[in-house]
Amino acid sequence: MKTFKVITSWTGYSEITVQAETKQEAENLVANDEYDTDNEVLTGNGLGYGYENETIINVIDTEENEDE
Repeated sequence: MKTFKVITSWTGYSEITVQAETKQEAENLVANDEYDTDNEVLTGNGLGYGYENETIINVIDTEENEDE
């Protein structure tokens, strides 16, 4: 199982860490709200608006980017 960070865009910014076999699976987990919200870093913490137009903009394989 790999670890991926899924970057989303809305009225703010989210970085969600999920475990999945592929980037597509990681994207699907986030798109379907199937992740632990404790693994989400976001700029809208405490805001009650802006999330309805959330769009996935990037999926990063953390193992491929360990040297960065």
